[in-house]
Amino acid sequence: MARAKKSRSMRGKLGKTGSKEQMKEQNKARKASSTRRFATKKSKERKEQAHKKLDRLGLLPEKEAAPAAGRPRRFVFVKPVDEAAEQAKADAMAKSNDIDTDSEDLSLDELLSAFTEEK
Repeated sequence: MARAKKSRSMRGKLGKTGSKEQMKEQNKARKASSTRRFATKKSKERKEQAHKKLDRLGLLPEKEAAPAAGRPRRFVFVKPVDEAAEQAKADAMAKSNDIDTDSEDLSLDELLSAFTEEK
C-alpha cells in the first residue's frame, strides 16, 4: 500500500487538524502580528537601496529646500524681574490686605494673610 505524500502546507493538514475556517483565523492572526525585526530591517534596506538607485539614475524628484531647523529649546528665557514694578505690586498688596483689628470676626483672607505675613 502506497503511503500518501506528507504535505507541509496547511491545506494538507486540514483533514487531520481542523477546518478551513480555522486556517483562515490562523492566517489573520499571522498577518495581524507585529513584524519581526529581521523583516523590518530587510524592508528598510531594500527601500534605501532603491532610493540610492533612483538617485544614481537621476530619477529622484527634486527636494524642496527644507527650512533650517531651529535650535532645540533647551533653556527657556525668563524675563528679568523689574524691581520697581515688583515693589509697587508689593505696596499695593500691603494696602489691600490691611487687617481691621477692631472687628472681632475676621474674614478668611485676613486670617490667611495674618499667618503668612512677611517679616
